[in-house]
Amino acid sequence: MYLPNCAFACRSTFSSAVLTCTDHDHEGGGHSHGAGPTSPECYASDEPWLTTLAYCIKSTCADYNVPAWQLEKYWADKCTNDQAVQPKWTYQQTVEELAKVPAPTKELGEEEMLNFTALYNAETWEGYRGTLSHFENAETRHSRYGIILVVIKPRLVYPAIFGTYYVRPLPFQLGNAPTMGQSLYIAMFIILNIVLTAVGYKTYQPNMWFADSWQEVMGYLSARTGVLAFALAPLVILLSGRNNVLLWLTNWSHSTYMLLHRWVARLFAIQVILHSITEFELYRRMGEVAVAQKEHYWIWGIVATLATCIMIVVSTLFFRRLSYEIFLIVHVVMAVFVLAGSWYHVEILFTRKWGYEVWIYAACAVWFFDRLIRVGRILKNGRRRAEITQVTEDIVRVDVKGIRWSAEPGKHTYAYFPTLNPLRPWENHPFSIVPTALLVSKGHSVGASASSTGSQHSGEDVEKSGTKASVSAAVRATISSTSGISLYVRKSKGLTKALVSNASLLTLLDGPYPNNSTSAVLKTDRLILIAGGIGITAILPFIAHHSNVRLSWSMKAASEGLATDLQGVLGGLREKDVKIGSRHDVAALLAEEAAVGWKRIGVVVCGPGSLCDDVRSLVAQKGREGGAVWELDVEAFSW
Repeated sequence: MYLPNCAFACRSTFSSAVLTCTDHDHEGGGHSHGAGPTSPECYASDEPWLTTLAYCIKSTCADYNVPAWQLEKYWADKCTNDQAVQPKWTYQQTVEELAKVPAPTKELGEEEMLNFTALYNAETWEGYRGTLSHFENAETRHSRYGIILVVIKPRLVYPAIFGTYYVRPLPFQLGNAPTMGQSLYIAMFIILNIVLTAVGYKTYQPNMWFADSWQEVMGYLSARTGVLAFALAPLVILLSGRNNVLLWLTNWSHSTYMLLHRWVARLFAIQVILHSITEFELYRRMGEVAVAQKEHYWIWGIVATLATCIMIVVSTLFFRRLSYEIFLIVHVVMAVFVLAGSWYHVEILFTRKWGYEVWIYAACAVWFFDRLIRVGRILKNGRRRAEITQVTEDIVRVDVKGIRWSAEPGKHTYAYFPTLNPLRPWENHPFSIVPTALLVSKGHSVGASASSTGSQHSGEDVEKSGTKASVSAAVRATISSTSGISLYVRKSKGLTKALVSNASLLTLLDGPYPNNSTSAVLKTDRLILIAGGIGITAILPFIAHHSNVRLSWSMKAASEGLATDLQGVLGGLREKDVKIGSRHDVAALLAEEAAVGWKRIGVVVCGPGSLCDDVRSLVAQKGREGGAVWELDVEAFSW
């Protein structure tokens, strides 16, 4: 901002000086004799101005060992107050002109015209030097602290912080609790925000801008909280994106990043509110609120603050569950107001002088990058036609033909059905991906591999649960090609409610995306698959990617048709236990597997929140007991 500091202090010392070429006909100017502003062209040609400024710079910057090139650069950029208008002499030429005449001995009087080479006032110069130096140091520290927030890397562990609540929301819809590891990261992030907001303030008095130390510190605090809020903005958007680069660089799930998104957003809101409060209090103490609140930069700041507060309230679990589609629309619209308000707030006030706008550029870049990649994925997948088959009263199967994605487990896609609701064609939902070929295959390698393991466990077959063995033929009859993916959808009150039997429904796909990293569970000696209801759809692809699998699947009686629909793929799985109308004893299941003596046991679970949380708690407990090494993969979406 103010390097070299000595040169900026010189110009500030003489910034109000009236030159012979200043507009003297101006009415109501800033000077007592009615002079108006001095033009860049006037500064560029006025010799007393050039020699006065050069003498001050030469005399003061010598003690700071400022390189000659830096002084020349300052002279070219700031001497005339307009980089496009260059002074008639360079800095070195002006110094040479000074050498031809005696050194100045007279200071410029308060209402005296600068028509001679004036001597600078050392006390005034030092006042500006100290003020500019401390202000720049504070701003530099703000930016450094903002950058620190972006580069912190956490480590996550399994246990939940509140009992077994993780996928399930806390009582009274208080939101989703983090795990122990996530809590440590969040606590660290909160503490880091507090520390970086509170430390590193140094005052300089007497100050040319602030009447006392309180005003000075409050000015720095308001700027600090504003910068930290700006620094958090790109991170808030990044953590919520589907195409989050951190997802590509880490093994964390999208649900983890969504949880961190909510917590970082809360800290962002706190910094925004603190910035507004401290700024208002500073202006109130300085007696400038009445004037400032009429300024456009102030109004836009209020717009950004109010939009932030609305977002925080509407983002609570109560409103998200009340109507997720409406919440999402409000969320996006308010985010636009936050970014637009922040942009105009600093643009009007600083006109892009000090780099505050760079944080907003970063936030917009993150948002546009995510949306651009989404559009690119949809265009790559192309327009597709899906066949909708009713499986149960509230479950349908969506077969999208022609898509040839890898059959790796742990993947999901976002499906758009634009013709279902033409007024909201952008609505989409995530669904677990099941390769269509897996549903119609008469057998797969798992059957033989599982039989060769020598395991003593033999689960209840699908036939014993009341499912008819002949239904796989019916499934094949509804699927004419194995090239594609199948999505099982439980209809709810939103977009999915309109899904009914259809032979050719326009479908757009954004994906595939990973849910979690599956490499750890797939490298285990034994893989236990636990599913509840329609959660089986996320479990199915694991069957074909591990040679020693045991499936435990329970569902409500109303979902029996789903078991019928999947009989073909489950028929080749030797160790399975399918229960209809009751739940499995997960604790007994895990204890039984641990007793066999496997060295590494993987557990994959997908289903209702209570099931996922119970399994998470039990696996964490088993891991603490020692013996086998346990790996856990919870396939759950969090919003």
